[in-house]
Amino acid sequence: KQWYQRRVAITAGDAKYAGDFRSFEAKPEWAQSLGRLAMWDFEQCDPKRCTGRKLARFGVLQTLRVQERFPGVVLSPTGTLVVSPADRQTIEKQGLCVVDCSWAEIESTPIARLKIGYPRLLPFLIASNPVNYGKPWKLTCVEAFAAAYYISGFKQQAEVVLSKFKWGGNFIPLNLEMLESYSACTDARAVIEAQTQFLARCEQEANTKDTRDLTDIDMSVEVCNPNRPPQGAQSDSDYSESEESENSEEKSEEESEEESEEESEEESKEESEEKSV
Repeated sequence: KQWYQRRVAITAGDAKYAGDFRSFEAKPEWAQSLGRLAMWDFEQCDPKRCTGRKLARFGVLQTLRVQERFPGVVLSPTGTLVVSPADRQTIEKQGLCVVDCSWAEIESTPIARLKIGYPRLLPFLIASNPVNYGKPWKLTCVEAFAAAYYISGFKQQAEVVLSKFKWGGNFIPLNLEMLESYSACTDARAVIEAQTQFLARCEQEANTKDTRDLTDIDMSVEVCNPNRPPQGAQSDSDYSESEESENSEEKSEEESEEESEEESEEESKEESEEKSV
């Protein structure tokens, strides 16, 4: 009876039972490099957009019941350490799991009842999914899997698990600097230090941005774009030097004009004298 229910669930696209059934079958060819993946699904998100359920339908992920235990690394909001390269061996041998729940309903979610092997948090990363694109921390299940794989040294597996999503190819390039920094660490403490340095640098860059008053426009300039400084912008000393050069040029022009006038007057006088003679 259970076998029949699971088989019907696969046909109907029910990830809760399809994942259980397909975990006993061979993985698809494209996912052979992936280790064991699992998920506790509390059904608090849109089932049409849930990336964990989609992985279950592909036969890559196993959905767990609340009373089931997972011995590997579990990406859970109850974790006290961040995932790091030190978790590589545990992920390779015991697998990787996520707790799929909503942050808004975390207090009412029975996470304490879950039998978690190694609870872990994710460091600062930016979402690339269409719902929360550009927002920090708002990762989907597949983005969480990819981040944990990449940080622990399984970079190829990170790309593979994202490959079945149209937007999946954006996650790693969007977070490449952070992922490379985290993956070069040795343990969770070093990952936190790398995260702190990155956020401090971002804050410093934000504070040192151009603070020019865009309404302060030089009206003597014929063409001006207030959104960017003019090309070849000059300092006050440059302007003073240019003014001096302009004044000297004007003086030289005036002197040359006076000399030409004097010469013409002398020539005219000579001509008149010759005629009189």
